[in-house]
Amino acid sequence: MREVPWNKIILEEFIRIGGLTEVEEKVMRTRIAGWSRVQQSMELGMSVATVDRIIKRCRIKYDNVQRYSPILPPRERINI
Repeated sequence: MREVPWNKIILEEFIRIGGLTEVEEKVMRTRIAGWSRVQQSMELGMSVATVDRIIKRCRIKYDNVQRYSPILPPRERINI
């Protein structure tokens, strides 16, 4: 699993340069706040599969823009 050590600065930079949609931004903010995928789906009015697709899309966007910002750290492999 590869993760980013999220904080407000990293999140705002990603939103700024990543071109996230309003829905992607909501999913990212709630995910970083610790909401479960089920809680996100219920509160945002979408299926868990849709939340998963949005998360995957955000990972791809992050990987594509990370190299252009000194603020965004690379996603690192975490052993669980």
